[in-house]
This record gives sequence, C-alpha cells and structure tokens, in this order.
Amino acid sequence: MSQVTHSTVRPSARLKVLALGALVTLLLTVGGSFARADGGPTKTSAAAGKVQTLRFFSKDVSVRVTTADGTVIRKPPYPAAKPGDVLEVNSVDYAGTHRGHAARWSASQHLRCVFSTGEPDCESQVAIAGSLLIFGGNPGTLINGTGRYQGATGRVISNREVRGGSDVVARIHLHR
Repeated sequence: MSQVTHSTVRPSARLKVLALGALVTLLLTVGGSFARADGGPTKTSAAAGKVQTLRFFSKDVSVRVTTADGTVIRKPPYPAAKPGDVLEVNSVDYAGTHRGHAARWSASQHLRCVFSTGEPDCESQVAIAGSLLIFGGNPGTLINGTGRYQGATGRVISNREVRGGSDVVARIHLHR
C-alpha cells in the first residue's frame, strides 16, 4: 500500500484515512438540536427524558500506530494501514463545533482500531461528566455505558473532518 505523507493529508485526517472511515466511532454526540457548553443535556432533552444530543469538536492530542511487526510510530508520516496494524488515538472534546465551541474541553476519548483484510475493528471509549460511553463499529454504535449512559442505546450520526479536528454528533437514547 502507498504511504500517507505529511504533505498529502492533514495530521488529524491522516488517522481517519488510516481508519478508512472507522473514526466515525471516535466521538459521542447525541442527536438533538442544542448542546450545553459542558456537554450535558439541555432542558429540552432532559424534559423529554429519552434522547440526548451532544455535539463536539474533537481534537486529537496523541496518535500511535503499531505495525504488525511491533514497530511503534508516534509522528507523521503514518504508513497506510495493513492487516495486523493497530491505530490508537487520544482526543479531547469541546462542546460545540469547530466554528463555535466551549473554551475548555469537557470530554475525552480513546479510539483503538485493529486492521485486517476488511473493515477495521474499532472501539472508542468516551468519558464525559463522570460517565462512560463505548462505541463500536462503523458507523459508531453505542455498545455499552456507565453512569447516566448505563443501558442507553444510540449511534454516531455525523463525524466530519474539519480544520484542526472533527465535528461529531451522536444520538443517545437514555433508558434510566
């Protein structure tokens, strides 16, 4: 496979290229029409009690590719993904979008993708306000959670590459 170089792809986009779209699992954002600066539920979603929408601007803070032979790559250029390679990304998430977001991050996440001959197998854990969301697959589907998200269901409905990171939206159905 060809090599992804620093000059051909932005650093944050390089990882998403490696994940072949699997980074859709990256973030949590739940589908409603508003988001609080702290990422918590709005009065609208809290009153409904069932659906929460979170919108985040996600910024990668570290990236690590471990090739099948055990070589660890922490800086660009990142090689094209091959079977047996593992991609790990740590990010911080700001409520809002890249155009307008909170000054401080309110969530953090870890993404891990294992590559094979087909689609990569990805899982992302997102910590927010003392709770945890775990997404798997592509597009990201909520497969587990703790705290306010225990027993919840949902999925990532949008994950768009933007300058400096990704804008992510997910819809979560609370069952508590």
